Amino acid sequence: MLEVLAQQYGLPQDVLAVSLGVSLSRASGLVSRWKQAGWVRAGQVDGGARWVWPSRVMARELLGWDPGPWMPRPGSVAHVRAVGSLRLHRVGLDVGRWESHRALARQAAETARATQARRAVHVPDGVQVMRDGRRLLVQVELSLRARSAYLEARPPGGSADWAPGLIADVAERARVLECMGVVWWCPPQVVASLEEVVSEFADRSSARRARAGSGVVLPAGLRWAVKSLAEVPCWRPGAG
Repeated sequence: MLEVLAQQYGLPQDVLAVSLGVSLSRASGLVSRWKQAGWVRAGQVDGGARWVWPSRVMARELLGWDPGPWMPRPGSVAHVRAVGSLRLHRVGLDVGRWESHRALARQAAETARATQARRAVHVPDGVQVMRDGRRLLVQVELSLRARSAYLEARPPGGSADWAPGLIADVAERARVLECMGVVWWCPPQVVASLEEVVSEFADRSSARRARAGSGVVLPAGLRWAVKSLAEVPCWRPGAG
């Protein structure tokens, strides 16, 4: 559990309790012992359960590299909670079946330094490794962005079928990370809108691939899915 905590930055105690199959009070007692040992820090961040995160020393030991200081902030805990809950829902405590945003961000930074890249690469929220070894790039979206953030609109009267934007960046990252598909997880009310924009992107990419034009082309066979976080326990406070 501590290794998962280090990889996911931190988690609230109610998520810990569900993942360990124990009561909230028992999880609280476990966290207290970890805290006394100097392994973790804990504190109230929002109106929900207390948060728990590894000390910097413990995180360094568990990760094998120094991640720098981190503590939960009110503006980011909703997303960190959702991603951590999703990971535990999909793969449990099996650390070999999930590559975390924290690790992927470090890899991306190292690659950028080595190649002197001028443009930051997209870092997904995780990569889920299926039991047969296939890989899925994971995105978690808690609110819908402007449509233009996902893909550019077609020019009036134009025939452009490539759509730069977030989805193109995600597709390129899926290719680099050797993923066979992308799964976008979001709240129930966002599913339909994301499905629409992802479908349009896939249609444009297919047209581009059929013409074998120049430029970036979506890898053939890349699968897309948009799924509801409603099936994920504890993805937000009060979600069972």
